[in-house]
Amino acid sequence: MEMAAPVSPAPRTVEDIFKDFSGRRAGLVRALTVDVDEFYGFCDPEKENLCLYGHPNGRWEVALPAEEVPPELPEPALGINFARDGMHRRDWLSLVAVHSDSWLLSVAFFFGARLNGNESRVLNCEVLPSVLSCASFVLHKELNQSQNLYYHYVMGSIICSLSVCLCCFHVCL
Repeated sequence: MEMAAPVSPAPRTVEDIFKDFSGRRAGLVRALTVDVDEFYGFCDPEKENLCLYGHPNGRWEVALPAEEVPPELPEPALGINFARDGMHRRDWLSLVAVHSDSWLLSVAFFFGARLNGNESRVLNCEVLPSVLSCASFVLHKELNQSQNLYYHYVMGSIICSLSVCLCCFHVCL
């Protein structure tokens, strides 16, 4: 698990918001792909409500939610660790990825609320593939390696999914 990043001032321009979004997204993608085993280990269901945070510097952290009310930023999904052992690993990782995408957008829109009308039209965080898309690429790769019996049966659908992911793979990782 990466250490928490120092709190930086709130981004105020479209470029700063996108940079913040991209850094947080990179941390979340890293947690769910490159560091997935480490991330999985930190999400012990015996612990209290845990959240996955992405930081603007590209680091990630599994931690308790902020104690201050109201929190400084929108909070990510609470209690990601509780469902871990009750679901298949890839399904749980996909669920965390979907919640991570939602949180990323809520943080970007939270910062974007201060923009004027013209600036807010420019803010488009959809130019990067979603966290779920990047995590799905890795999960499909693991699925192919672990279930070769199904390879020929699902080849058509995997090719369609992978062709989309391969186009953005360099952006994902």
